[in-house]
Amino acid sequence: MKMFFLSPKESRIRQKEAQNARNNRAEIVKAHSIGQITRRDLYKWGLLTVGGLALKNGLSPFARSAYAAVPTGTPRSPLFGAQKFTQPLRRLSLQQPIPLTRVPSSDPASAGDAAFPAAYGEMPARRLSYHTDFTANPSDPKYKNPVTGRGPVEGRPPGEIFAHQRWNEFFPKEAYVMSWGQVATGSSFHPGLPAQNPNSVWTYGSGRFVRGTLPPFLIKTRYGEPCLTRIYNNTPVFRGDNGGFGRNESQLHFHNAHNGAESDGAANVHHFPGTFYDYRWSTTLARRDKINTQATDRRASGPDDNGGLVQVAGDWRELQGTMWAHDHRFFFTAENVYKGNVGMVNMYSGRDRGNEELSDGVNLRLPSGRLLDHGNLDFDVNLIISDAAFDPTGQLFFDIFDTDGFLGDVPMVNLAYAPFMEVLPRKYRFRILSAGMSRFIQLQIADSSGNAVPFLQIANDGNFFVNPIPLTSLDQQGTAERYDIVVDFSRFRIGDRLTLVNTLQQTDGRLPDKQLSLKQALAGSQNDPGCGGIMQFRIVSQLESVDVPGYIHYATNPDNSIVPNALTEQIPIVTPVRERVVEWGRGGGGDSRLPNGQCIPDCPETAQFPWTIKVNGQASHSMNANRVSLLYPKPGEVEHWTYINGGGGWDHPIHLHFEEGITMNRGSDTIPATERLVRKDVWRLRPGGRVQFQIQFGEFGGSYVNHCHNTVHEDFALLMRIQLLNGLAGTPQATVTATPNPTPDGVFFTTPEVLPEADPTNSVGVAPSSG
Repeated sequence: MKMFFLSPKESRIRQKEAQNARNNRAEIVKAHSIGQITRRDLYKWGLLTVGGLALKNGLSPFARSAYAAVPTGTPRSPLFGAQKFTQPLRRLSLQQPIPLTRVPSSDPASAGDAAFPAAYGEMPARRLSYHTDFTANPSDPKYKNPVTGRGPVEGRPPGEIFAHQRWNEFFPKEAYVMSWGQVATGSSFHPGLPAQNPNSVWTYGSGRFVRGTLPPFLIKTRYGEPCLTRIYNNTPVFRGDNGGFGRNESQLHFHNAHNGAESDGAANVHHFPGTFYDYRWSTTLARRDKINTQATDRRASGPDDNGGLVQVAGDWRELQGTMWAHDHRFFFTAENVYKGNVGMVNMYSGRDRGNEELSDGVNLRLPSGRLLDHGNLDFDVNLIISDAAFDPTGQLFFDIFDTDGFLGDVPMVNLAYAPFMEVLPRKYRFRILSAGMSRFIQLQIADSSGNAVPFLQIANDGNFFVNPIPLTSLDQQGTAERYDIVVDFSRFRIGDRLTLVNTLQQTDGRLPDKQLSLKQALAGSQNDPGCGGIMQFRIVSQLESVDVPGYIHYATNPDNSIVPNALTEQIPIVTPVRERVVEWGRGGGGDSRLPNGQCIPDCPETAQFPWTIKVNGQASHSMNANRVSLLYPKPGEVEHWTYINGGGGWDHPIHLHFEEGITMNRGSDTIPATERLVRKDVWRLRPGGRVQFQIQFGEFGGSYVNHCHNTVHEDFALLMRIQLLNGLAGTPQATVTATPNPTPDGVFFTTPEVLPEADPTNSVGVAPSSG
């Protein structure tokens, strides 16, 4: 259904009608978020149908207005006089690493653990979860949740299934400690907008049990330097203290890093206020067990912090760069990510070092800076693009229109309203993440005369193109897709101003309407306030000194960066061991083998969920954390997968966890140069479309997911569990792993169902929960 933002010129009675309906929807969101009602209740009461929110006046924005022959609509967000391009861009909050050391064997209680410096007061990180200790010693206070006094101190489930895989091989050398919780007092999206209440926004802060910050976090990591990320849940214990939306439980997904399932953040392992969760980010380079196993290729490497390289095993053609992390609490992902549970991760390698002057025959010398050995950020800029809505008091507001998606009317960059950035007349690299809940974007840069500015795209979803591609407009960009571009500002004069413009109009959560001309988008869209200018670049001769930790600013600087014509090499397409077809559809076709509804938890007893999945032509179904929809039986086997959009009235950005696929074709449709034979982890299906790609898994095993990254679709069960077997006899991941079910008192396990179409070998059992 088309969204309908009311014009501020509409009558007061129309504005009041729309606001009353919005308030009623907010009550439903809050009651559901705190567990007072379930989706099952909404179905029983007739407020929710397969098509979405019931068309009732006083509730749905699509219901006919009582005062005009048009839909009720929804109010525009108040801006309190704040104007675009009147605040500087906020660079992401850079996290500082903490060195870890291995506890020696002389300390039998902690031998093999990773110890923090004593000054931090942190418990050592260990292979087995502290939940394991709690299970064995439930009365010992050091293993209990220190805030509630009940349940384990660590949310990672107990036993071998959720022990860190290959712990000694990828022993963490450094750590990041962050807390997810209430935003710091006085935080706002713009100096002219009201400060956000602590429970309106939940973001990350540096340290243990500290308040969150705006903007989101940035972590710099590198190949050859495994790290541990310890996340404390510092949200309120009482679910109702959530500002109207958001669930105070989280699992952090490092999208799309090569990590064991215990650290992937999407294995139904959310944890509760007062607890922490240790994610071991292995920095594994894909194919380390098959290619370059002796680490002799200098191109497969990370920076050593002293001008040299740390060579690693694996395929250098699969090096990753621009990554991100976000909440993945099943059925509450949209609310939590929108509320601020998001950040970015830059993965540095020998080739993508983040140093534009070091010349060693491996480093590409892309725009970045030169003072640090690696990870210079002066001219390498992360941009998180999203959209928001505010209530009448200016607080962040999450709306539900239907099961199709949520669109905001306020453009955000790094969780700031339409900022500007001063840039020197030289080359810059921008790492652009599309992070709206349901919005697709399509970006162009306009000069002061409204003409399109040329640039180079160098990467897609963190993976380099073989060669840079010159463009004046990016392709459509769905939620979770990352596009890296290089813009050369040296062609402009000091004082010139350029505008980053979203040219894609979208009035429906299911899919965009159309791309507007650059001129039309600059003028603004009456139908979509999210279409238009979202950021401004100001060309200056020197930069003011800005005290941002970890960011070194040059007043002026010669541009010694280059963009080589060859960035990587093509990975060939080969004959697969098997092929799979996954259809992503809408409603209907329920599986009679699944009599208890389509997903757990919180599902209707009889109604079908609106979004469904069909594997290899079998019956359709929706997400069930205790059901395996697809099983990958042997590491290293090459498969060809085809994703099909089961209808023409929607688009889905489909994300595959853990691995990237090489895009082969789009059926009969033309495949753009920015996708052809490119490694990706998110594919927009396009209405009625399809995409085929080559995939190969390895290194780790366990339970992962494959899902739509329109997070509203995701929360309405457009996911499936995939099980990766690691091929290592005697380990839990050699077979299907038991399903964890978290509670505030601890985790219990259930035995998952494996659908017949999931297992191509028809010979896989289930590992016991005891590990």
